[in-house]
Amino acid sequence: MAGGKMRIVKRRIKSVKNTHQITKAMEMVSSSKFKKFQRLVGESRPYSDGIENILRSISFGIKDIKTPLLQGKKDIKKVGIVVITSDRGLCGSYNNAMIKEMNKFIERQKEMGRVVSVIAIGKKIRDYCRKNEIDMKGEYIQLIPETMFEKAQEIGEQSVDFFEEDLFDEVHLLYSKFISAVTSKITMKRLLPLEQVKVEGNENYLFEPSEEQIMDSLLPKYLNIALYQAILEATASEHSARMKAMKSASDNAIDMIGKLTLVYNRARQASITQEISEIVAGADALK
Repeated sequence: MAGGKMRIVKRRIKSVKNTHQITKAMEMVSSSKFKKFQRLVGESRPYSDGIENILRSISFGIKDIKTPLLQGKKDIKKVGIVVITSDRGLCGSYNNAMIKEMNKFIERQKEMGRVVSVIAIGKKIRDYCRKNEIDMKGEYIQLIPETMFEKAQEIGEQSVDFFEEDLFDEVHLLYSKFISAVTSKITMKRLLPLEQVKVEGNENYLFEPSEEQIMDSLLPKYLNIALYQAILEATASEHSARMKAMKSASDNAIDMIGKLTLVYNRARQASITQEISEIVAGADALK
């Protein structure tokens, strides 16, 4: 009986050790990718914040251009939301938290009589929208660092086209903003129409060559870098979450190996004690 238990425990120890090897390898891979995207986020964030602050500030001083991209539309009935998740799982609650926040947004919009459509970035949100029959106007999966900037430009142009064609009356962006290796923040921001901010003096700008040319040049750049920065932030957050999840799984595997080893040693000791008892009993019987 003890021998059978020992074999079962030994197989479990071997299985957990194999799992630990996998989770440890995934932790190391995620750590390497995380460091890369952490660097990219840090390098691009000042430019992203700068162009956003400049555009939101000077747009308040524009008087002659009447465009929905700045002033917005009177009736908001169709709302688009760009949602960024990962392509793969094993990253804790990262994807579930994004989906939960998207559902809250959709419910709030429905209460106001609005229809919501999604531009999905990542397999997880794409598959969720398909499964739950949520309208999608675009899907982007398996983005790699070499093409992220071009894809962000494509998504920005698509969003503007949908806005101008009245498929969207507003466009929002939902992503996970990277804070640190252990912290990220679910962030919602409105992309279109552009949010304008009044600061002292920004209503007295002089534009050269013209207000229209300035906005035609800055607005596409803003949308491109805003989406690119969001993709970088979300990817860094994803790898951070996966790194933490795999570290937790590795630590749990080590704890389980220790407990199973203790059970195995006890069963082995019980087996040895039983064998000794049987030998002693046999010797006594021969006397």
